[in-house]
Amino acid sequence: FRMFRLVRALRLATRVKELQYMARALLLSVPKMLCISFLLAIQFYIFTIVFTDLFKDLYKQGYTSEDYFSRLDITCFTLFQILTLDMWSSIAHEVMAV
Repeated sequence: FRMFRLVRALRLATRVKELQYMARALLLSVPKMLCISFLLAIQFYIFTIVFTDLFKDLYKQGYTSEDYFSRLDITCFTLFQILTLDMWSSIAHEVMAV
């Protein structure tokens, strides 16, 4: 039944000019948004490499209680946690104490 609602909304969009303009603008903005997402992903990967190189030995040397930066995948997860502000303060406190 939801499909019928979607079809009804699409039929409405073909009749109303403003909805056509909005739909066209959304479709035209998708390639630009993909390019921006790609550039952000490259930047995130570069920071992952840099943080792994700078902080990989913190856990081995006993400075942190958890292993945040020893491997590329662990560093990527840690940076994603910091980016989304999920438990970022505990990570920051441990690393800043060094």
